[in-house]
Parts: sequence; C-alpha cells; structure tokens
Amino acid sequence: MSDLKKVLFLPGWYPNKSDNAVGSFIMNHAEAVSAELKVDVLHVCGDEDSKKIYNFEKSSVNGIDTYVLYYRKSKSKHVFAQFLKGILYFVGQFYAYHKYRQLNSRPTFFHVHVLTRAAILPYTLKFFGSNISYFITEHWSRYLPQDNSYQGFFRKLITTSVVKKSSGITAVSENLKFHMNRHGLAHRNFKVISNVTRDLFFENMEGQGQLVNHFVHVSNFAANCKNVKGILQSFKLLRDEGYLFSLTMVGDGDDFELAKASAYGLENVDFTGFLYNNDVVSEMRKATALILFSNYENQPVVITESLSLGVPVVATAVGGIPEMIDESNGILVQPNDVDALSKAIKQIIIGEKKFDRNKIKEEAARKFKSEVVAQQLIAFYRDGGVDI
Repeated sequence: MSDLKKVLFLPGWYPNKSDNAVGSFIMNHAEAVSAELKVDVLHVCGDEDSKKIYNFEKSSVNGIDTYVLYYRKSKSKHVFAQFLKGILYFVGQFYAYHKYRQLNSRPTFFHVHVLTRAAILPYTLKFFGSNISYFITEHWSRYLPQDNSYQGFFRKLITTSVVKKSSGITAVSENLKFHMNRHGLAHRNFKVISNVTRDLFFENMEGQGQLVNHFVHVSNFAANCKNVKGILQSFKLLRDEGYLFSLTMVGDGDDFELAKASAYGLENVDFTGFLYNNDVVSEMRKATALILFSNYENQPVVITESLSLGVPVVATAVGGIPEMIDESNGILVQPNDVDALSKAIKQIIIGEKKFDRNKIKEEAARKFKSEVVAQQLIAFYRDGGVDI
C-alpha cells in the first residue's frame, strides 16, 4: 500500500460525536477500500454544543485516519441562522482541508459521498485548475418522486456542474441511477455499486439460533419514510386473528416515542432503542424475518445486513428494494397496504412460505461482502483515469 495512491473521502454524512450512527454505510465503504488503498476521511459537520467557531479533531477509527471539523451550529431555525450555517460549512470545507494538509501529504484523488455540499472543496479546486480528480457516490433518496426534495434552479445548476466535472459517479441502486439520470445527472462513468455489509454479519455466532415466529424491524423510525405505524397495524391484525408471534423494534430517532405510543397494546412487542455491532447482529439473527414497510428507499443497508445473516425480508416494492428481494429471499408488498403486509407475514407464520437461510447468506456474500464492493470501487476509479 503506497501513500502515492491515497483517496480522501469527503462525506456529507459520517459518524461523529453528535451522531454515531449517521452515515455508517459510508464508513463501511471507506473500510472496504482501505484494504486496497490508503484511505483518509475528512468530514465537516455542525455541533450545537461547540463553544468554538471551529474545532478540528483527529482520530483513528478501525485503522482509518479520520479528521472531523466541527463548526458552531445554531439551534435557531431563523433564516439568518440558516444562512450563517451555510457560510460556516462552506468556509469550513477549505479550513478543514488546510488543517488536513498541514498533517498529511496531498491525496491522489477525492471521493465525495452525498451531493452536493460535500463536493464544494474538490469542485472549487478543479474549477481553479487543480489536477486532483474527484469521484462521487450518491446515497440520498431526494431524487425519487416520493421524496422530491431535489428542487431549486441554483441547486440543480451547481449539482449538474459538479457531476460533469467529476471523474465518475456511483449510485447504490439502479433505481436511484435512473432517477438521477432523469434529473440530468448523467456521466460516462456512472456505475451502480452496492452498499457494504460489514464482516461481522457474515461471522458464525454459536448458540444464537432462530426463534419461532419472531420478527424484527430496524430503522431510524422516521414516520414519513419507514411507516412504523403501518408495521404495528399489520401485527395488530394478526393478533386479532389469533396468531402468535413476537416483534422486536430496533432503533431510535425523532419519531421513536410516537412509534411506541402506536403499539396498539401489543404485549409481545419490544422496543430496544439504538443497538450497534454485535447487539444488532444478535437481534437480527434471531428473527424469522426482517420487516421493512417503507414509503420510499434507495438500498437499505439493513436489508443487505439481514440477507447476509440469512434472514429473509418482507418489504415494500419501492426504490432499489426489488433489485434485492425476490421469492428466494423474501416477500414484496405495496407501500401503505397494511392488509398485504399482514398476509405476507401470515404466510411465514403458517409455513406457507419457507426460505433456505444458507442459500440467502451465500448469495448475499457474493454481492455485499467488503472485498467484492472494494474491487468494484477500484475498477470504478480506474475507469475514471486513476492509475491503481
């Protein structure tokens, strides 16, 4: 591994002291590529508790040198406060890179994760004649009609230019690529490269077997997207029909308490809060199936993780999910159709639908293991002109 081939990840989302879960899938990409190249991470994010305007911190996370510049973020929603936040972020990109370069050699190229603001630095450097190329990976659902937050003439103008000047772009699903192309975000080097499942989801854990008719849901409980209330409604229907089951709801978020309040008196439902690493693996491994009832998605990491454990998935046919789920590893239903979700779960409870967990796990390994995705990213960099 040579320092001459160093990629600097510039993520729009990344785990930090304010939120250690956000952008974890980007960390997984960084760790995958680090097996092939020197990978550093430079992230700029707001901190409402910061006493300083800027606070630059360095750490080593799973062998990756990680640099985070925190800027003082106002809690106010006033338009002036939001404008100031944008200025602090913009200036912070260049200040963070200055601090990084005081400690490190020049990167060979950049890899931006999540458009558009995380691309400010490499785009501006390129605009003023820098020969450091940059690549983009998009994870955001804002281009999808169900989200539809990719709006504004100026935003679209800048984003289109950022994509054009890049050396390549990837999306985590064909569906996301289609909708980005629909918005004019096309590129000759546009690949679909999956999220990574961490190795711990492929490890054998003795003594942790599957429970009978036990289901699990893992998410950030966002009401507008994850439709947790619909999941609970479907299990209420099953209870009212006399079926026995248990359900574990893993995660937290702004709508967590709202979800708990919508449990319809279901006594066999457990809300664990946020779990990480082996704790979430343990909960998912015990499940008969994972339940995801989202209104919209790209490529949910929780599905790749579930399949990597050999756990089938009942989910909505939205976004990139139909690219991952078929009759061999799960059941697809339409969004907001509580009756259909209830019937799909019932098929599993009564044994009408059965799945080969070993085959599910084997197929997932061929798609989502870190070394598989790393080789796809290396090929992507080469197609963009990097000599690796």
